[in-house]
Order: sequence, then C-alpha cells, then structure tokens
Amino acid sequence: MSILHDDPYLPGGETLVGARNRVLLGLLAERDAEREGLTVPDARVAEISRWFRARFDLLTRERTAAFLEFAGLSVEGFSRLIHELAVLDAAKHRYAPLVDARLPDHRRLMMVREFLLRQEDR
Repeated sequence: MSILHDDPYLPGGETLVGARNRVLLGLLAERDAEREGLTVPDARVAEISRWFRARFDLLTRERTAAFLEFAGLSVEGFSRLIHELAVLDAAKHRYAPLVDARLPDHRRLMMVREFLLRQEDR
C-alpha cells in the first residue's frame, strides 16, 4: 500500500486530482514547447531549482539528498521534474494574456459553489 497511489490526498494535503491536473499541464506545456521549437534556458531551470530548494528549505546538499532519499527520487528524476516546472512556468508566462482573458468566465462558472451555499441557507 502506497500513500502516493491509494489515498486521494497526497503528502502535504494535495489531492490526487490536483496532482494529476498539474502533471497534465506539464505534459501539455512540454508538447507545446516541442511543437513550437521552444526551449527553456539552462539558467532558468537552475533558477527554478534554486527557488524550489529555498522554498522548501533544501539549502544544503545534505538536506536535498535526504529529501530525495525520503521521496524516492533520483537526482536525475528531480532534475527532470524541475525542468518540467520550468517549461510549465514558461508556458504560464507565454499564455498569460489568453488565460487572463478567459479567467473571468471561469470564475463565474465556479460561482456555482456560492450559489449552492446560498440555496442551502434558504
């Protein structure tokens, strides 16, 4: 039995659905970058790696190595995931104007939760 597969909630309180959506976004961002011939500079990948490590207090090699061992990640696997985050970040910036244009309607759709809560109060 693995907490990463059998529980709808992952470590840190993330849901499996949320994790699957993030993986899907990463896959789509990578495919889009490949199709468009876009690359993320190594310096940007290194910057994302530094941000991640600082965000989660993995500031020494020893602490990072301990985390990788705890998580069951190899250095190569960690590097691949950080690269994926960098590609996703690049896509986020590239598509920001389109996302921002569509966001108001998506927020309106999510008002269904507020609508249901108000219906219950009646």
